[in-house]
Order: sequence, then structure tokens, then C-alpha cells
Amino acid sequence: MEAYAEGRVQQRIEAALERVRVILDATKDPQAAGDVHHQYEDKYLLVEGVTNAAVASQLNSFCALGLTIQQVQTLQEWAKDKAVSFQFISEETCAYDREETREEDDPRRHVEEVSVRGVVQAAFTSKVVTKITEHFWNFAVKYELVAIRGVGETADDRLCLMSRTGQAQLVTSAKQSPRPEVKKPAAKHQVNVSWLFRKLKNDKAVPAFAVDRLAKECKTPRRNEDVQKAYQHCEQLAVFAKQVSSYLRGLFQIQTTAKKSLDLAALRDDDLFIPVLPVMVQSAQEAIEDVEMDGGEALVLVEAVRDEAHSNVQLTVQDSNRLLQEEVRTLKSKQTDLAEAFPADGLATRAEAFAVIALQHVSRVCANWADAVGYVEDMLRKQLAAAIGKEVSPADFAAYMRFHYRKLFHEAFLPKPLCFSVRRSDTHSPEGTLSIEEDVVGPGGDSNIKSPIVTMVASAAESAPMTFPLSASTNITFGGERHLHAWLSHQFSGQSGCQLSLVARARQFSSMLVLIGRVASATSFDPKYAAIIQNKDELTIPLNLSTIPTPKEFKDAIESLSPEQQAFAKAFRAMQLESTLFGVLVVQIKPQLERVLNLSDDSLTKEIKLTQDLMQLFIKYQIPSDLLSFDATAGEAEMVNPTPAERLERVKGHVKAMHEMIEGAKQEEIQAREQEVLYDDPFANQPRAPCGAAGGVAHLQRSSKGGMRGSARSRPMAVPAAMQSIQFSAMPMPGADCAVAECAAAAPPPPAPVPGGAPPPQQQQQQQQAQQQPQQQKVPESSQQFADQAGSTGATSGSRDYTQVPAQMDQRFEKLDTDNSLRPTIISAAERWTKQSQKALLASPSTSFLSKTEQKTEREAAFDLLDALTKSGALPLTHASLHVVIAATHCFDKTVTETVIQNNVNPIAKVERSSLIMASTVHEKPVGELIKDEQVQRVTAASPQLFLEDASS
Repeated sequence: MEAYAEGRVQQRIEAALERVRVILDATKDPQAAGDVHHQYEDKYLLVEGVTNAAVASQLNSFCALGLTIQQVQTLQEWAKDKAVSFQFISEETCAYDREETREEDDPRRHVEEVSVRGVVQAAFTSKVVTKITEHFWNFAVKYELVAIRGVGETADDRLCLMSRTGQAQLVTSAKQSPRPEVKKPAAKHQVNVSWLFRKLKNDKAVPAFAVDRLAKECKTPRRNEDVQKAYQHCEQLAVFAKQVSSYLRGLFQIQTTAKKSLDLAALRDDDLFIPVLPVMVQSAQEAIEDVEMDGGEALVLVEAVRDEAHSNVQLTVQDSNRLLQEEVRTLKSKQTDLAEAFPADGLATRAEAFAVIALQHVSRVCANWADAVGYVEDMLRKQLAAAIGKEVSPADFAAYMRFHYRKLFHEAFLPKPLCFSVRRSDTHSPEGTLSIEEDVVGPGGDSNIKSPIVTMVASAAESAPMTFPLSASTNITFGGERHLHAWLSHQFSGQSGCQLSLVARARQFSSMLVLIGRVASATSFDPKYAAIIQNKDELTIPLNLSTIPTPKEFKDAIESLSPEQQAFAKAFRAMQLESTLFGVLVVQIKPQLERVLNLSDDSLTKEIKLTQDLMQLFIKYQIPSDLLSFDATAGEAEMVNPTPAERLERVKGHVKAMHEMIEGAKQEEIQAREQEVLYDDPFANQPRAPCGAAGGVAHLQRSSKGGMRGSARSRPMAVPAAMQSIQFSAMPMPGADCAVAECAAAAPPPPAPVPGGAPPPQQQQQQQQAQQQPQQQKVPESSQQFADQAGSTGATSGSRDYTQVPAQMDQRFEKLDTDNSLRPTIISAAERWTKQSQKALLASPSTSFLSKTEQKTEREAAFDLLDALTKSGALPLTHASLHVVIAATHCFDKTVTETVIQNNVNPIAKVERSSLIMASTVHEKPVGELIKDEQVQRVTAASPQLFLEDASS
């Protein structure tokens, strides 16, 4: 049967309504059901009506082929305890008869004239005679249509409905059989029709189909077990009817080959009336009971199925029977016409012609019934769209759920957008923002507009310290805020889903560190990626989503496995569940700079240039923090109770001295390279091109042998004596091109050190050596206390073990998700990152893509900075915030509209239940405490298991 097509069905209904108005009384105004105002119950009555009409129509068609009412009752008895099938079987034989030779004159004549001296004296006429040898074959077909009980072992289990033997003589020019000598069976088709006869009343052959509205599987007038069985029957019967009619039609092709002209155009069933129509009666009056009428020509009629009050818009039983009688009348009329067009004997006769028409009609009745019940479902779809004003898309549904959460949850537990400002406190301006944003792809979504996802979040301002590895020998301790986010996604069939991205944005003259990874244990975080975000950088990391089976699906899958196999599967699933903990750690750099430099809080808030210089020294030159920090124990003891300003001035002096040393190293390297050029290039004394000219660059870098000299890769840097006394962790080799040399030579000498500034480099080396004594640089008291707390506090300190949340969530999914639709979801970073940066204050933003190699470089730079900021793990990170995201996906197997129409399911209630399961797990509170009082009664009625679970716990 063809899939439902609205245009085709509407055309069929409009064409059929004209005949229906002629058949019914003039007082009736039949219309398409969608054009008549009706109730929801009328849709059930309409489906029952068209199904009973289809049953009666199919039986009447087979009765026209030879099935009697007594045989119908016999088959009805058979169907009570056995399967009843229709079987069509045929066999063919082709035997050689004789050979005949005949002569056939060519209609063309050849005239040959004889002339003498140009005068025709005689004419001779000749013709061509062709000798033709023909071979004659006797072709015979025997077929029968029988009803069988079970497998038809005995003759009592077989009931013949139609049988015939036909013959034809085939002629060939060669002695070669045109058909197989024996073909048995030539065709064999069978269909189970038990449903057809089981839907008849026990006492008489009257259709009695009804939909059990109270059945658990009953969802809509179209989507229920009763209609589904009827659909399977009609689909199989339509295939059987087409196969048999196609075989019988092939006999007419053989008959035509036997040089018998037949009107094959008459083998059409377009003029047969089909009484299966989704029509209702537009009438404002009460239904008037028609007088009872006899069956007329129809052997099978319909009766009322239900005793309830008849609907005013449904066709009455009498109206339905009038339509069935019209169908039988057109069948008989067609049979009469075929009797005149086809012979009574031979291979393909009027009997085969009518069988072709009747079976084609059965197939069309099945197709019309499928369209009728599809029309009822399409009415629901259109009415829902008309009520809302549009076809609801996944994006529309997501927008509604955000609106619904505001009405459902208390303000304290209301899901919030996952977008956080990175700041010290409310009195400070944010350094930047961190968010997870989604692009809704598909109808109703706008991929150009990103919005943060909405999560159920449980926050803790103070928690036990956690650690993460910086290297194999270094662990970093961090404290600060902890946020556990639970994100519920919903996915519908045909939806490509939303695309998530982690977006970190920094403001101008601000900076922060972002680390991405997993929560490994109650006290440890495992970062896989890291990056420094500063000065209006915007880092976008696409996130991949992958779901794992639901708890019930997992248990069903391993139920038949061995204990060893189950243990392996459970261990692997435990790892998958812990992988659902997606973690993002944000570290503020300025507060940590103040701590590692022994400065007072907020000392660097307005020191923009100093902060930028410090960042450059730590990131680019990797200067140890001891060389820049304030230290009152080594060489600076003359300061008694130094003020914050004095501490800051000392740090400024150290930074300035460090820049002078770096500049001196550059100058000495440039001079060393100029000496090399002087010795290697005989034209070195000639005037050089101005700084920046191409000729000057070539003159500086090209040697007398034609090679390039002076490159940082081929020459080691000449380190001056002043710089050799300082221990650098990793000093990069600056380049030495002409621009650097000329500009450095033209630069003015550095200003004199400010009073109270940094001592000379030699004195700094002495201070460094003094600091290596047992009395090393002091750690601030608050930092020392934090470190002590980190060493003495573990998983038993009262802070939450996030690694237990996935298992808790999985257990509650299994217990409370009765639909088995919630799937744990793993979030992971994708490979291709995007970074938008602004190299200078007035420069235009530029966008670059970070590959795996560049991501590794970003990670190494961030870890190097962390190493400097924490003195290789000696200092903890106090201004850090950890965001842990655990995700789940509620999966629907249909689109939003089809979920409502076909499954008769309110997806709002389903997603609401799933969100409450996750929210109660995250907040560790009963559902009743999370939602508003006015919503408790409604939610209890929709999802009582949520409150039963709370009561039991």
C-alpha cells in the first residue's frame, strides 16, 4: 500500500462524495470528516466505521468470486481455533501437437515486358510464393483459489472458492516449446485471512470491529493494537490480490499472442464504487433512525457495534449499508460488461477477466482503508498545528521548556544559563566570562544566534581543596568555588541535535587560565587541555556529545552473558559513567600574581602596564618568580612593616632591572653578530642602508661566501657577564635582524634606577644564594594555612565527591525513568578550536584555528605560567572556580508533532519528569522541596513515582 499522501486522498474523497450524495437521502450532507465539527470520540467511531465497511467490502468481493454465505460461516468457525488462509495455486502444461506447412503468396507482382523495335509485344507477370512451416502447441492452465484451515492436510481442511482449466493453441515457427512443458506450480500465493473472519459476529457474518480504548497499547484512534492488526491484514491481502490479478492478467497476454484480439482496456476497476470513506454528515438535527432495510444484493452488511448514543455526525448503519449495496451493484454491472467483451471458453475468458477486476478492487479497498485511517491521524496533526499556530520544532520545544521551568521550580532551584563572570568578588569588575553555548540546528533554530545552555546547578562557595597534576612531579592545589551543573538535552527523531561550544572571553587588560578535563576522584582534577585567555581573546571549543545506553538497556544486554563477561561490561560502563563528568577549571591570574610576588590584595588592580610586563616575563621569558617577588628576608630587611605601596615599588624595580638585563643581552648579541659580519664581509665598512630597507637586511645577513650569517638558529647567543650571574629557567633566543640592531642602537640609554629600586645584578645573585638557606622565602600565612588544609582534608571532609554523582544518577534513571528514554551523555572537546584575538589595542580582531599542535602549544604555555604562579606547586591557587557538567539526553523516537499525535504523549511531562530526576540528584533534595506548591498536585498526578521514591527514601 502506498504511503499516505494528503493530495491524493483529498482527490479521492472529493470524487467519491459526488456519488455518495446521489446514493444517500437528499436530507444528508456528507462531507470530508475534516470539514465537520466533531468530538475526539467521533474519530474512534469513524475508524471503527471505515474498518467494518472494509471488512464487509472484502467479503462481498470474494463472494462475487464464488464465496457463499455458508462458506463464510464455515471459515468463521475455522478461524476460532485455527489459522485460515486463502491460497491461489496454478499449473501449466505445454505439449507439441502438430506441424503444418502452407504457402503464402506475396501480394507484390513482378511484370516483365518484351518489346521489338520499341513496341511492347508481350508481358509476363510473376509472383513470389513463400512456403511456411508452423508448429502447433497445446497450452493448458489449471488454477484454483481455495481456503485452507491450518496447513490443509486433509480434504476437510480445504474449501474451494474458484477453479478453472483453460486451453489455448500456441504457434511457433521453430520446433521449440514457447512455454515449459510442465510448470507446477506455475504460481503459488497465500495470505492469512484469520483476522478477517475473526472480526465477524459469532451468530452471523456481520463485521464487529471495535477499538479497545482502555487497552494499555491504545494511544490514538490510529495508533492502537486493534488498528495495527487491521493494517497488517490489509497490507498482506493487498499484496496477495495484486499478485493473483497480475498472474491472471498475464493469461490475457498469452491469449493475444494466440492471435485472438481481446479488449484489454476493459480490465479496469475505476468505475467500481468503494464504500470505505472518511466522511461525516453535516447536520444540526438529531439523528433520525432509518427504517430497517433488507440486504438487497449485498451478502455482508454492517450493524451497530456499540450500544452508546449514536453521534450526530457519523453515518448511520443504514447509510453504510446503502454504500455497500452500491458497491455490489457496480460489481455485478462490471461482470455483465465483461461477459460481453470476453469469450466464455478458452484460456482467458470472462471468468478470468472478472477475477482480475474483483481482486484489483480488493487491493484498492485495502488502500482506501489505509488512507482513511491515515486521514484521521492527519486531522489530529492539522488541528494541533491550527491550535498552536505553527508546526512545533525542537527549537520551539526547547524555548518552551525554559519558560516551563520558571513556573515549575522554586527560585532557589531554578535552572540557570551556564554563563559565569570570572571575578574576585562583586566589588570587582569581571576579568571575562565562561559559558557553554548551543547552536540549535534544524527547523526553528538559528545557527547564527548562540545562547547559553540552561542547567540545574548546585554551588558551593567553600569546599575542600583539590589537586591536579602539572607534571609527573608537580601537583597543584586549588580551592575556590565549586559548581555542579546538570544539563538535560532532548532529542527528537529527524533532529540533527544542538551543537555545544565552550566559549571563554577575556576583557581588555584582563587575563585568566582555562583548564578542561575530567574529575578523576573526590580530590583530584585531570586537565587535558589548557589555554591562557587575555586582552579580548575569545576562545571557542566545540564540544562533542555521545550517548551511552540507558540503565535498562544495559541490563537487558548483559542478562544473557557469562559472569566474567558481565563483570567486564560493568567495569567498562563505570568508566563511561565517570566520563560524563566534564570539568572546566578557571584560574584568575592577577590574584595569584599578587600572592606569588608577596603583594597585598588588589595591588595589581590598577597596575595595567606592570601586569602586562609580568605576564610577558613569565610567559615569554619564563623568569622565575623569586627574581621578581618582594622578599623582606633577603637584602630588604631594612624595611620595617613595609606598606603595600612599598612592596609594589620593590616589585616594579625588580621588573625594571630584569628588562634592563634582557635589553643588555640583546645589545651584546647584536654587537657579537656585527663583529662576525665585520670579519666575514669585506664590504662591512661601506655605508649601510637605512633601518628597515631591504638592502640593509641583505647586507647584514649575507656573508662573503654567499651564505646567510647571523641567524639565531646558527649562532649561539652571546650572554654578557651581567646576565651570566642570573639563573634563567628558559631564556629564549631573540632574533637579530637589521631592524632590531638599528632600533636598539638608536634607542636612548635606560633611565637611572629610581631611589629605593632594585640592587645591581650581583647583589641579586647574593640574595638568591641567601634564600637557599634553611630559612627560605616565607609563604604568606593564609597560603600556608590553605596548604595545611589541603594536606589534611580528603574525601571525608564533608565536601561532595563528584565521581559518585554519575552512579547515583544512573540508579535513579533506572528506578524512575519508566519510559527508558534517559541516556547518560558524554561531553568531550572537539579537535578544531577557534580563537579570536586582537594583537594590538587599535588593531582589528583576527580569527585563527587551533590544530592539535597549536593546542599543545597553548597547553604548555598555560602550564608554564601555572608553574611560575604556584612556585612549582608550593603555593595553592586560591582564586579558582571549578565547573563540573553532567549531561543526559531524553530521546524521543519521533518528531515533536508525531510524538504528540501518534504516541498521544505530552513531551512536556516527560522532559519535566527527567529534569526533576536530575535536579533532585544534583541538589540532594526531594522533588517536593524543589517545585512550587501550586505545582505539586499536577506533578504528582503526572509522575507519582517521583514522590513515592522520596517517601521510601
